Amino acid sequence: MATGETQTWTGSGVGRFNEDYAEVRLDAGCAVLVDGATGLTKANLVPGESDAAWYARHLAKALAGQLADPARLTVDSYVHAGGEVAQAYRLFDGATDLARIDEPNGSVASLRWQGGQVEVSLLGDCTAVVLMRDGSATVLQDDTLTKLDEENYARMYVYATEHDTTMAEARRALNPRFIENRLKMNEPGGYWAADISCRGMSRVQSWTFDASEVRALFACSDGYAAAVDMGVVADAADLATRVAAGEGQSLGEALRAAEQEDAGCWRVHRSKTSDDATYVLICL
Repeated sequence: MATGETQTWTGSGVGRFNEDYAEVRLDAGCAVLVDGATGLTKANLVPGESDAAWYARHLAKALAGQLADPARLTVDSYVHAGGEVAQAYRLFDGATDLARIDEPNGSVASLRWQGGQVEVSLLGDCTAVVLMRDGSATVLQDDTLTKLDEENYARMYVYATEHDTTMAEARRALNPRFIENRLKMNEPGGYWAADISCRGMSRVQSWTFDASEVRALFACSDGYAAAVDMGVVADAADLATRVAAGEGQSLGEALRAAEQEDAGCWRVHRSKTSDDATYVLICL
């Protein structure tokens, strides 16, 4: 019988909503993690929470509901769940008037263990690791968006250094560059993610494994994967292995401590001190 564990930490900023959401359904053999992202102009149409938090929660639940049916293909599950959530979002006042860069979007990782097979699927920049019974680990990632972000973080550092300003001020000054990247979402030559248009849903990538060879499945948002960049762990395989060994909570705390020590984002270039950080661990 599979067991599941999930932990989440809210990112930096007063009054922040946690825009990650994890849905685990052990009885159905599936789990979904969505890392929600707000629109660039931070339009907020959902009462009482951020649009990205609403989107992450609803997409995770809708997708888990689809994946719970072993007969459903994963790509069809993503397309149908995305369409269901998009239809609900468009009922909010003003939703149909938003520009694409103002709508919520997100990265998705889904795990499925059904019928003797394990399937891991990714859309966007979440990270997944499959821990095998022979001691090996398979790391699954799409680093397209990460590379685009890193180019802008490097520009932020140069700007802040040349203008004798903070990295936060550099981020605001370079906002057009971030908009330029966001406009590459779900466009050929750009990156694929979940959003209200649903254009990226059919681009989900999936990998399958023999369930008898797998001992654990791990998935996390980029906020938790930051433990690698911050030097808390050696790499994604090390992160997953240590979470499976019971260190998930302590690693999250160590990550937050490392981020606070570099609150100005000078050592590790990034757009904010801390991001929402969430992981899911399934032991088979």
